[in-house]
Amino acid sequence: MIELGQRAARDCQGMSRRAMLQVGACSALGLSLPHLLARNAAAESGPAVKSVLLLWMWGGPSAYEMWDPKPNAPSKIRGCYGPIATASSGMQISELLPMCAENSRLFTIIRSMAHDMKDHNQGGTVALTGSSNGSQASGAVPFPGRVRPSVGSLVSYLTRRRSGDWPAFTAIGPNCKVSGADLRGQLAGALGAAHDPFRIDSFTHEDGFKIPQSIEPIAGIGGSRLNDRKSLLAGLDEIQRRTEAADASRFDDLQRKAFGLLTSASAKRALNVNEESDQLRERYGHTVFGQNCLLGRRLVEAGVPFVQVNWSGDAEDEQQGGDGGWDLHYRLFERMQDRFCPIFDRTFTALLTDLESRGLLASTLVIALGEFGRSPEISSIGGREHWPFGYSIVVAGGGTPGGIVIGSSTADGGYPASRPIHPVDLHVTVLEKMGLDKLELFVKGSEVLGTPITELG
Repeated sequence: MIELGQRAARDCQGMSRRAMLQVGACSALGLSLPHLLARNAAAESGPAVKSVLLLWMWGGPSAYEMWDPKPNAPSKIRGCYGPIATASSGMQISELLPMCAENSRLFTIIRSMAHDMKDHNQGGTVALTGSSNGSQASGAVPFPGRVRPSVGSLVSYLTRRRSGDWPAFTAIGPNCKVSGADLRGQLAGALGAAHDPFRIDSFTHEDGFKIPQSIEPIAGIGGSRLNDRKSLLAGLDEIQRRTEAADASRFDDLQRKAFGLLTSASAKRALNVNEESDQLRERYGHTVFGQNCLLGRRLVEAGVPFVQVNWSGDAEDEQQGGDGGWDLHYRLFERMQDRFCPIFDRTFTALLTDLESRGLLASTLVIALGEFGRSPEISSIGGREHWPFGYSIVVAGGGTPGGIVIGSSTADGGYPASRPIHPVDLHVTVLEKMGLDKLELFVKGSEVLGTPITELG
């Protein structure tokens, strides 16, 4: 017997169509049959990573003021802040991240990320989907055809056979927009609406977190009447199937998930960060990002496979105004020093140490990345411009080594000097660490063609 994905076959004539497609796809995906069999054998022992927690640093954080300071570069490149030593030998980071420096054993820096899309929409689509088929030609459609699924949607689709109260892909925070239009690449595309992110609004001190109103129980309706409502919903299936005949299964899946959340006490309990101690909430910080990350940890603890926390620029920079998260084209240095870096430094270290203390860090892959980084030269108005050609991200947990740096950048920080890594390589690494069968995506026309980052374990 040979095992391919979920199907067994004795020989080629007895092999299922899906299994044959998988074998045929091996070379296209850079896999040999022995590699496939070895991977499936490893998956039988259980994946190392059960959940992914993606911190989406929308806007493009500057590596110079965070993960890759350049103290020997000219002042027009190095900026105002110098490096500090970390607890890990040979690793230095910006002085604006002292708490991260003390806890460097918990994370790995990748200093050689790169792609070629400078626009927020294009760069964001590449970072979230791994797709490289954009165009920078003037007036050209940036991503012709259907945009590929978000990495969270890939995980949702590939974990669809698992049970759980929460949708497999849950996003916390506002939908990301570019000039008022939704950033492309945040949804599931060809995988179907059932694998779009289930979105929870950002934390507010007045209301905490709320399940979207579309699935909130109607006031005064108890459990028995909810069951009646389920019968009513079932009675509407035929009408719905007529209106969504092209893909009725999408509605069915969404309806089932929405009703599951509506009736699940454990699902709602995960939203109640008030159950956490005041001391722990203080460690995360009483900021939108801090409390959103605390909720992210609670969802991971509840078994959600993929949680995305979106940094909200306006929410984090209310007093001085924001122009899109980390997109600091002006007043970069004062805002990084006074607000952005202190918020991230505090929350990120609290998140990692909290996950570790609960025994969750080994099975949770934490990734902090934006769509690109910032330019080497400082502009005349005290900021840095979009720069996808070389930037840094941080990865923690999920069996990654911690305390190391992968890749390096050139003297001016503008390009990879060694080990260039594309976002799609990160996506492949996520799927492999979760033990997911990426060949299923080939059959769906949503294949992910990248090379795993072996240094991440």
